[in-house]
Amino acid sequence: MARTKPSLAEALSPWSAPHDAADLLEGFRLSINALAKAQHTGLPDSMRVLQIMHLGKGTDLAALGAEHPAMGVRRVGKDWTLDARQFDLWAQGQVSVFRRKADEAAPAAGGMQSKMNLF
Repeated sequence: MARTKPSLAEALSPWSAPHDAADLLEGFRLSINALAKAQHTGLPDSMRVLQIMHLGKGTDLAALGAEHPAMGVRRVGKDWTLDARQFDLWAQGQVSVFRRKADEAAPAAGGMQSKMNLF
């Protein structure tokens, strides 16, 4: 059975569940921070960024950067990459928004009656 890993684009999709989006984005944030630290640079290697984000091409990252300008997408030579510090700050803010939405969507304890109790 094949298993696919969700991409950054899927995490940011309006159709993704807020809790799942928060978890995915937090994982991407931590991975980019670790890569930047390992490479001793704020602009990590483009191919590694694309692998972490599960994106096929640099233009996919550029398109996400156009949709989310504060994400920190940068062009370095002919490649697209992320400013790790700016992505970190942006992702922290987005994770907070997703978690707040997840909390708002969760039903209050005892607020709904189970269908099993109706019979």
